[in-house]
Amino acid sequence: MPWTPLPHEADLFCNVYIDESSQTKHRFLVIGGLVVPLSHADAFEAFIIAARDATIPITKPDGTPRVIKWEKANAYNLVSYKKVVDAFFAFPMKHKLPLHKHVDVNCVVVDTSKKDLRASGDGDVDIGFNKEVYFLCVPMIGKRFPKELFHVYPDRRNTKHPLSEAREIMNLGAKKHGDKRDWPYRRLQFRDPESCQALQVVDILIGALAYKLNGHYHKPEAKKAKKELCDYVLGRAKIIDPSKPTPYHRRRIAVMHRDGSQFRRKR
Repeated sequence: MPWTPLPHEADLFCNVYIDESSQTKHRFLVIGGLVVPLSHADAFEAFIIAARDATIPITKPDGTPRVIKWEKANAYNLVSYKKVVDAFFAFPMKHKLPLHKHVDVNCVVVDTSKKDLRASGDGDVDIGFNKEVYFLCVPMIGKRFPKELFHVYPDRRNTKHPLSEAREIMNLGAKKHGDKRDWPYRRLQFRDPESCQALQVVDILIGALAYKLNGHYHKPEAKKAKKELCDYVLGRAKIIDPSKPTPYHRRRIAVMHRDGSQFRRKR
């Protein structure tokens, strides 16, 4: 039987789609969580599919899914990628979302030259990464959406740590810091980007942030199309300098930075 929320909770659920930029290749790691009200999740998927023109259809000629992502953006599909970005920004107005509902991407930027994930994870990079996902979901999204309940869907990746354990840590952490909701993080399950347009959108948006933060934008070999798409995303988000945090209550794309300085142990 398909899951249905309890009547008194039905309007509170949001899906959170999480993706990250490269964890090992670059200084700045960007983790983004796209929050979509559950009531509008199917409509959002359909809206993004409709925005994908013949240049980037959802399937390849052999019928397998075609994934759009930052690394695949080029001069040939630039206009098409911009249409997808436009669809993300246009969705709330096009679908007349109530004022109390939002479709936002919340981003955590980790300066790995100052905050090493292996060190923060006590020798386990995976634990260090999970701590950043925790920060994204609990202190950031949990406080920006103080009444909502969450189904969290990270991009599928290999991990030796069970998601059920991570979900329990999120809920206990929220409760420890005064959250009055009854178990706000109800679901934590991997999703495959091939079947999830929202994850593909997150990849493109955080890709633009990481491209600028990691200095690729200013390299002599930087592709003109990538630079143009980066400018387009940041311009639509009204982000002048991604190396600085956005105002805490900024909607659509919000950025918080983590370099570990405020969490260093006293010696």
